[in-house]
Amino acid sequence: ADRPDPSRLPDDPGVYIFRDERGRPLYVGKSVSLRTRARAHFCAPAGWTERAEIVDYRPTNSELGALVLENRLIKELRPPGNKRLKRTDGWVYLRARLDIPYPVLEVAPEPAPGHAVNIGPMRGKAAAAELADHLTSLFALRHCGRALPRRDHPSIYGQMGRCLSPCLGDLDPNAYRRRLDAALALFDGSGQAEERLLGEIDARMTAASEARRYEAAEALRRRHERIAGVLGRLEGVLRAVRREPRLVLARHPVKERWDAFWVAGGRVVDWGPLPGLDELVRRSAAVAANVKRSALPAKEDVDEIRIVEGWLAANEALEIPLDEVAGRLAELPLAA
Repeated sequence: ADRPDPSRLPDDPGVYIFRDERGRPLYVGKSVSLRTRARAHFCAPAGWTERAEIVDYRPTNSELGALVLENRLIKELRPPGNKRLKRTDGWVYLRARLDIPYPVLEVAPEPAPGHAVNIGPMRGKAAAAELADHLTSLFALRHCGRALPRRDHPSIYGQMGRCLSPCLGDLDPNAYRRRLDAALALFDGSGQAEERLLGEIDARMTAASEARRYEAAEALRRRHERIAGVLGRLEGVLRAVRREPRLVLARHPVKERWDAFWVAGGRVVDWGPLPGLDELVRRSAAVAANVKRSALPAKEDVDEIRIVEGWLAANEALEIPLDEVAGRLAELPLAA
């Protein structure tokens, strides 16, 4: 059989799909130049190239559009030629179910339903569990799981001052809830969890030193170092998903064409070629009206927001908060 002819592909960003004679997808790729990149596959053949009979494509106006579309198509089509399929099973949530007495912090692969607080998603169960343990100890929350055992004497954590010991049966639930709220307030969506938590530890360390409780101060110093490392691994994603809703415009590499992305709630809510003024305002208003700041992105959305944030960190783009779009239309490359 003849090879597919990539020469008919446009010299634009986009995604190409190689298919076999029955139209089944073999490989999905992206490029800033569809024609050049698709042709290159046959210079270094892979296991799927000899079966390729068809190549089709979906152009975009920007490299960012190609990245987003590629990510979505790989997940949708799962072609065998893409060995590194997008995985979502490494993401977890730090959560607190508020429908139980004296709630505990726990790590789970899914958000808790119903009356609960969920933080995430976070990449890495071990790091998230370590963060939960640090928060539980710092704010003297329960370490004993959802079931609340009754004790005549404090647990080892209670004896060390790392638990308020509701298991003794004499603790005001409101006092416990204030501690839990203080721990969860560090992740209120402002993107400053790392700064706030480390600041809390520093304040306690200073107080311990001034009181000449040097062993306690040293323990807090060590905890500061460990938590800084944990949050360094987790906070990047949390910051990305908590950023304010915004319109992002990404340009074609050489032409005066643009893609528009409406990013809110840790996900790309809408995107496509930059529309005309009326449609731009309408779509911006629709996204702004429906966004829920507290809503968590699904795990399958996290790869996408990391792609967007990574591209933005390395490239220039116009970013405008959604509530400012209508007042800043003069800055946009719209047709008259």
